[in-house]
Amino acid sequence: MSDALARVELFALDLPYQSKVQFRSSQGAGGTYALLRLTTRDGAVGIAEVTGIPNVPDSDPVVLAAQFDRFFRPLLAGADPLDHSGVLAALERVRGGAIAKALIDTALWDLRGRIFGAPVWRLLGGSPPAPVPVTAILFGDTAAAMLEDAERTVARGIRALKVKLWRHSIDDVYLIRDIRAAVGDDILIYADANHAYSEGEARALLPQLAAYGLAFIEDPCSLPAERLALLSRELPIPILGEIPIDSLATAQRYIELQAVGALSLHLRRTGVTETLKIVASCEAAGLPAIVGTDLEAGIGALARLHVRASIPSLAAWPSEIQFFERLAGDVLAEPLAVVDGAIAVPDRPGFGASIDATKLERYRANG
Repeated sequence: MSDALARVELFALDLPYQSKVQFRSSQGAGGTYALLRLTTRDGAVGIAEVTGIPNVPDSDPVVLAAQFDRFFRPLLAGADPLDHSGVLAALERVRGGAIAKALIDTALWDLRGRIFGAPVWRLLGGSPPAPVPVTAILFGDTAAAMLEDAERTVARGIRALKVKLWRHSIDDVYLIRDIRAAVGDDILIYADANHAYSEGEARALLPQLAAYGLAFIEDPCSLPAERLALLSRELPIPILGEIPIDSLATAQRYIELQAVGALSLHLRRTGVTETLKIVASCEAAGLPAIVGTDLEAGIGALARLHVRASIPSLAAWPSEIQFFERLAGDVLAEPLAVVDGAIAVPDRPGFGASIDATKLERYRANG
């Protein structure tokens, strides 16, 4: 073994938003993130980040730090960074901890790229990529705010919108109607209910959205997979599965039951390696797969860009890699930018991310 992991560091970050963001049940002025940095004896570095999602304890940086201290750091110490499968197999000795495992897997891909001096998209077999078109997610606590956000977003060249539907009433139908009227028929629109609807509400209201050309309805309601399959067959709009899809096995089950018409990919849950397998399952079933958002900052956005750029089947749909623009601060030394509705994929080694040490200290969480 020519090199080995020598240092495993986990940093908790508090990153501010440019303005308050309205989520389903709360407003946020900033987000919490965990940043993992793996360093080898020869000095190669791999990094990855995960967003702390409210009500998902395993994504909380404090919980992740405890998991790393107790379980994962001892398994990583001295490991061969290029024995990726061996490291992942060792991690499976720990029951649970899926988010921590996904974080490690993603950082190992970045590290592999830096060791070989190649971007991850090339390691994954991709050709030199074109800029990746993005989908903007519309947040807002009023219909007027979301409509304004839609018009502003389209005016700057973004051609795809995901609209949050949380009112589970006819007001959601009116919102989609008004957004479609404002942005025109050439803009891709799909909606995300975040399981806000009851089954009865979904059956009564969601068919009305078909008149406005919705591509998908994401997570309309929380149902067992078998029952969701029944709803999926009756709706005129394909269901995009996201919240339940936490592993390859779960993805395959939803595909086999025909409970979804498309899947949303989330590196926060499945890392890079398992996400690639989920994409392959979608391809085999003829289902679209979309790179979904985890409210990622710049480092997370870069990882998602490389996955998206490396797989031709993912090019059919814009990717939800735009949340970083809502941040007022980040630790990236070279910030990303959306230009004409797309993001250029770097050809630097790994994911192409570098950390600004001054910003890292500025945004480190207290304690």
